[in-house]
Amino acid sequence: MKFNVQTMLKARDAWRTFRSNHPNVLPFLNDVLQHGIKEDVRVEILVHYPDGTDLKSGIRVRQSDLAFFEALQEIL
Repeated sequence: MKFNVQTMLKARDAWRTFRSNHPNVLPFLNDVLQHGIKEDVRVEILVHYPDGTDLKSGIRVRQSDLAFFEALQEIL
């Protein structure tokens, strides 16, 4: 995979804008990660569309998923 500086700069700027637009997201994620993601924790995502459509998905964390959540915690 080729490293693209322009793409990284765009991503950095988009990340800054996202953080500015949604200041409560990072503190929420940090609180969740400090509380701990453990086996059998349920994570749900719910999306409400303007037309009234709702999409929902969820996972129950398995032991094999914990490495992903540990990596996410390092990123945040």
